[in-house]
Amino acid sequence: MNASSCSPGAWVLSYFGPHQDVSSDSLHLAYSTDGLHWSTLANGQPAYQLSGMGTNHIRDPFLFRKNDGTYVYIATDWTLSVNDSNYWNHPSSKIFVADSTDLITFTNPRLITLTNLPGPGATPMHAWAPEAYYDPDRKLYAIIWSGNDTTGANRIYVSYTEDFATIVNPTPDVLFDPGYSVIDATITQWNDRNYLFFKDETDSSGSALTGSGKDIQIARSPTLALDPATFTRWSPDYITRGSAQSRRRATEGPFVIKDPRQDRWYMFADYYLNGGVFGCWSTTDLDTDPGSWTELPSAEYRFPSDVRHANAVRVTQAELDALIAHY
Repeated sequence: MNASSCSPGAWVLSYFGPHQDVSSDSLHLAYSTDGLHWSTLANGQPAYQLSGMGTNHIRDPFLFRKNDGTYVYIATDWTLSVNDSNYWNHPSSKIFVADSTDLITFTNPRLITLTNLPGPGATPMHAWAPEAYYDPDRKLYAIIWSGNDTTGANRIYVSYTEDFATIVNPTPDVLFDPGYSVIDATITQWNDRNYLFFKDETDSSGSALTGSGKDIQIARSPTLALDPATFTRWSPDYITRGSAQSRRRATEGPFVIKDPRQDRWYMFADYYLNGGVFGCWSTTDLDTDPGSWTELPSAEYRFPSDVRHANAVRVTQAELDALIAHY
C-alpha cells in the first residue's frame, strides 16, 4: 500500500456504496487503528460528493499521499451515466481527480484522459479502478488502471504523470497482460519488488491458463520500478479460494495492507455479488503459493456495511484525530 512515515496502525479507507445513486457513487471514508476493525466516518454519508460535472457519479475511489505530503483522490469516471446499464453506452477514457491536504476538504475537481486507444466496437476504451504509485526510477507518478481493447479483453495499463493534470504517455503502456482478461490491479511493495494483486476477469473458461476466473490472483516484478511487461504470475492459484481452488468465490477490488508490527499482510476483497460484503485473507509471506493464504473468519475483522471497491491509505495519528473530530 501507499508508504509514508506514519506511526503504526492508522489507515483511512476509501470506498463507494452499493446503490446506483449519487450518494453511493461518491467518496466514503472509514478508519482503522489495527487494520482489521474499521469504523465509518461521517456516519456512512459521503465525505465528498461531486456536483456540476455530468451526472456527478464517480466510483472506485483511491487516495494517495504524494511526495509533498498532500493527497490526491482519483476515481473511475462515471459522470456520463446514471446506472450500470446506462454506463455501457457511455464508457469513459477519463478518470476523476481532486486534491486534498487533509482528507476533509477536496479541491480542483477535474477529469484527465488516460488513453487515446479505441475500445470495442465504436466505444472508447474504459479506464477502470485507477490507483497511483510513485515510480522512483522515472521520478514520475504511475497511474495503473484497467482498460479494454478492441476485442473487449481487459489488461492493466500504466499512465505516467508529474502533476495529475497532464499525462506523459497519451498512448498508455501495458503494465500487465497474463494472456487473459484481468482488471482491478493493486500493488504492494516489499523487499525491493512490486506485488500486483488482480482479478481474473474470465468466465469459466476452464483452461489451464485461466482457471474459471472471477477471483484474485497475484503477480510480481523484480524491482520497484513500474516497468511495462515486467510482472509475472508465478502460480495459477487464486488467493481467495485457498485449498479449494475449484470453488469460485466471485471476488474483485482487492486491496492489501501490512501490519507494521510484524510480517503479516491482510488482503481484503469485495464479494461483488453480495452488495457490500468484504472477505479478508492473511499471509506472513508474499512469495508463498497464493492458495496458502488463510481466510479469516468474519468474527476476526469488522468492515462497514455497504462497502464497494475499497482501498486504504496510511495517515498520521494527528490526521486521524482531525478526521474523527471533523466527521
